[in-house]
Amino acid sequence: MKRWKVAPLYLSLGIVTGGVVLGPLALPVSAQAQSPEELLAAASALFDAKKYAEAALRLEQFLQANPKHAKAGPAALALGRCYTQTKQYPKAILAYDKAIASKDGTVLAQAQLGLGEAAIFSSDWEKATTALDAAVKNALKAEQASLAYLWLGQANYQLERFPASEAAYLKVTQLYATSDFVDNAWFGAGLAAQRQGKADAARQRLKTVVDRFPKSLDRPQAHLALAQLEFDAKRFREARVAYEALLNDPAAKAAGAEVTGPAEEGLIGVLLELQDFAAASARLDAVLARLPANDPQRWRAQLTLGHARYRQKQYEPALAAYIEAAKSTDGTVAGEGHYWAANASIALKRPAEAATQFGQVATRFPKHPLAARALLKQGDALLEAKQPDAAAAAYRKVSAAYPQAPEAAEAQKALGDAVNSLSDPVKLALALKSMAPAERVPGTLRLARLYLDGKKYAEAVAPLTDLLKANPPAEAVAEANYLLGLSYEAQEKPAPALQAFAEAVKRGGTATWVADAHTRAAWLALDQKQAPQAEVSANAALALKPAVELERQARLALLQAQLDQEKWDAALEASRQLQATNPPADTLAMARFTEAWATEKKGKVEEALPLWSRLLADHPKSDYAADALLHLGDAELRGEKWDAARQRYSALLTGFPKSPLVPEARYKLGTTHFNQEKWAEAVVELDRVGVDKAAGDLQPLGLYWAGMAYDRAGKKLEAIDRLTKFTVQFPKHELVMKAKIKLAGLKAVASGE
Repeated sequence: MKRWKVAPLYLSLGIVTGGVVLGPLALPVSAQAQSPEELLAAASALFDAKKYAEAALRLEQFLQANPKHAKAGPAALALGRCYTQTKQYPKAILAYDKAIASKDGTVLAQAQLGLGEAAIFSSDWEKATTALDAAVKNALKAEQASLAYLWLGQANYQLERFPASEAAYLKVTQLYATSDFVDNAWFGAGLAAQRQGKADAARQRLKTVVDRFPKSLDRPQAHLALAQLEFDAKRFREARVAYEALLNDPAAKAAGAEVTGPAEEGLIGVLLELQDFAAASARLDAVLARLPANDPQRWRAQLTLGHARYRQKQYEPALAAYIEAAKSTDGTVAGEGHYWAANASIALKRPAEAATQFGQVATRFPKHPLAARALLKQGDALLEAKQPDAAAAAYRKVSAAYPQAPEAAEAQKALGDAVNSLSDPVKLALALKSMAPAERVPGTLRLARLYLDGKKYAEAVAPLTDLLKANPPAEAVAEANYLLGLSYEAQEKPAPALQAFAEAVKRGGTATWVADAHTRAAWLALDQKQAPQAEVSANAALALKPAVELERQARLALLQAQLDQEKWDAALEASRQLQATNPPADTLAMARFTEAWATEKKGKVEEALPLWSRLLADHPKSDYAADALLHLGDAELRGEKWDAARQRYSALLTGFPKSPLVPEARYKLGTTHFNQEKWAEAVVELDRVGVDKAAGDLQPLGLYWAGMAYDRAGKKLEAIDRLTKFTVQFPKHELVMKAKIKLAGLKAVASGE
């Protein structure tokens, strides 16, 4: 895109040696002159006569014969200028290097500048930047300095040193704004900014070229770059305006295909992005009218034209364009032409023709990116054309030729669609026997699901086992194991179910059922007392972000696994996450119960109290409300708030008479009465605990403290009865010795009476 500036830098400077112009001579130059002075004089005269080749010969003779001469530096500089004028830039570079090597201060700056120029025209960008960097540090004339910075910008741009390129170009625009080539500098600075992603700066500089320099040779290219900036920024409407203005500009037309070609292509791209397919079609027709018949761009233009026509539902002209594109010598374009010609034929309800075109993609270009998809769609088209056998062959070819392509699975599915339409498992099982082994896989999986849906769990095992023995694809192995797991789980066979689910998730990848398999494995592991494994499975299910109901099941399993392992902190977090899923009331009550209970297990009894209170307030009818009442009552009991404690325990007994917590609540209610010296009330509750075999460890305590309460109430015989039963029924209890001592005292008093 960049136009490099060519400027006659030295034509107006003459050959300067030590500040003295050599020539013109007053006398003719002898061809036999051999002295250094004669050679220099001859070279000067020839240079002034613009006979640069002959001047170069004299200067070469001079330098070869007098390498240490005082004028060697100026002579080398003049030699470089001669070679520059004759466009022998490699030789010019060597000459300028000699001038610089002479270390003659009178020529150093001009030699560096000349070296930069020669290197620019030799495309030796590194040498150019080195020389020009040195040159601009000297006191150059304005016209020399401005051109040196311009070249420096160009060289750095070619080396992709865009910040340095931009800085050099901006030197020209800032310090030499009246230069003849300041337009080049604005253009270069714009391109350098664009390459750095500085779109705003690039836009402003390129616009400067377009607006301020109407006669600049760079103006069409700047205009094109502006339009492309808008396109890259997805400002398609602005890009359209810019491209259209450019194509209507006489200067752009004069610049030729270098500008109009990319502009036309860019405008077509914009029109397609704007979905103005009619305008895009018109532009493409115009492009095709101009392109020679054998131009490779014709076929790609035909492909794009086909897309534009297709999007307008102009299927006949689209088909014609696609068929032309299919003639391309570029396999990528030709294959895509066949593929879309087939799609156009489908739209025209010509499935047989479409099948032929789809088949051409894989036949002519078997490695084309669309080959597998084309074969699959060929099968679909053949089915539509009532050619099922040919369709089946196409589907089988997808799996055979492209086994790793995603279309292979689709082809297998399409092949089995007819079989899969059967809903009777008996008929389906018979149909599967007539299919090739590789084609039975989806049908067998469907058969197993039908058995499971009909709750015929044992019947599902046999076909799945046979399928796994046939070494099917990995995804089928995974799903078969999942279905086996469901079957074994339904038959209450946890060990083989767990094994099947483990195999399923190992190969299942991102299958839709994988999260369910992990969750079921977690619950089975809990049943098998394998809490660590249950935790792993539950976390694996949650990592897949399952649907909300399955997520709750996985979180419940995770929570139980952490509780079983006494991971209280983890359980607390799990209960909170479960609550965040907005679960049903019973699940929410359970989660809140767990949060309160785990908090107590961490020893933070006081922190648990508001949690128990919230549970009771929000879920007063749930089974967990009984736990809340018990724990809140215990807190009151610890604080010797007997009345408050009694109210909690009484509420539990009244509201939840069948709760397994009833014995404990009754015992603690009796304890509160005892502590309040309400002996009669204490005896009632404690006596009931003492005869309740479901009370467990509380039964002996009920007997013991009932006896003690009867004693305090003055009912010695009842006290003796309860304590005697205690010592007889629970002879190894830790309170037996105290009971016997108390009995001895009670019996002594009773006998004395």
